[in-house]
Amino acid sequence: MRRLALVIGALAGIPNAAAVAQAAALHTGQRVRVTSAVEATPVRTGVIEALDPDTLHLRHTGKAGDTVATAIPMASIARVEVSRGRHSRWLTGLAIGMGAGAAGGAILGASSEDDLLFSSGDKAVIGAVGFGMLGGAVGVVAGALTKSERWETVPANRVTVTLAPGPGGRLKLGFRIALGR
Repeated sequence: MRRLALVIGALAGIPNAAAVAQAAALHTGQRVRVTSAVEATPVRTGVIEALDPDTLHLRHTGKAGDTVATAIPMASIARVEVSRGRHSRWLTGLAIGMGAGAAGGAILGASSEDDLLFSSGDKAVIGAVGFGMLGGAVGVVAGALTKSERWETVPANRVTVTLAPGPGGRLKLGFRIALGR
């Protein structure tokens, strides 16, 4: 009986208690990206001013560059993502710059002719190291200047049902209704 209930719960897509505990809660002052299924502008990024049980009040930048307050009905929201901060891409820039510089330097060195001091193979290694370091430096600077924002999707379900193992081999069934703040 217990196995049957677990299988039915898994097939029905009922989230476990750990997944529900990890869900991010919305509160005023958070930077969010809201996707609406019915609004004229489907995606808006801004700061939550207020949360009502049926409306999300968002402060965002309008088309003219001014600050606009918009009330978005909860029923029209398809997805909400919460900002988890901005970060640079310096490590990605380093990898791309170093790789491109090393490849270019190796090709340039290998395509040159042998001379008295270095063979074309030696020049390929010297070119790969030299241009790799130069490309890496340029890549770090370019990556540090490139900022991106991390987004975490907030579950859209207002009603959450959980099914989890309980004491004595029993199952725990729980309901959670999100009413907003």
